[in-house]
Amino acid sequence: MKLLVAIDFSELAGRVISEAEKLVKSLPAQVFLLHVIPPSSPIIDVPPEVETLLPVDNTHDNEGHLLSKEPESAQLLTVAARLQEKGIDTSVIIAHNDEVTAIIGESKKNCVDMIMLGSHGHGALFHLLIGSVSEGVIRQASCPVIIVPSK
Repeated sequence: MKLLVAIDFSELAGRVISEAEKLVKSLPAQVFLLHVIPPSSPIIDVPPEVETLLPVDNTHDNEGHLLSKEPESAQLLTVAARLQEKGIDTSVIIAHNDEVTAIIGESKKNCVDMIMLGSHGHGALFHLLIGSVSEGVIRQASCPVIIVPSK
């Protein structure tokens, strides 16, 4: 089984990772840890960079850049190393795109069987104006989606 776990390093991320660990203990799976870096400005029409799939012990991207200089890369590699110490086959992905597009794209690209992500539990006004990543993923996913609630 392949499990895509989307984390944003908020307070909820630790809970999402814990739930992923529980699931993988009962259903052995390969885990893809995904962190999405959204475009800096929705006003500027710049295409997002290509996603990077990294083995855990590789800290360079395809162009030879040292990824551990980015705080997200270092955090993601730390989480992946912790999972690997527990015997979980883990890879990391850093995507530069909007969250829903990146999660759906990586799930298809890596032929995952399940997606797991957290829900921050924002109010109705927030969802009306901004939208919900978890709702967008549920609507577009071609595989089961597990939502870890904030509370």
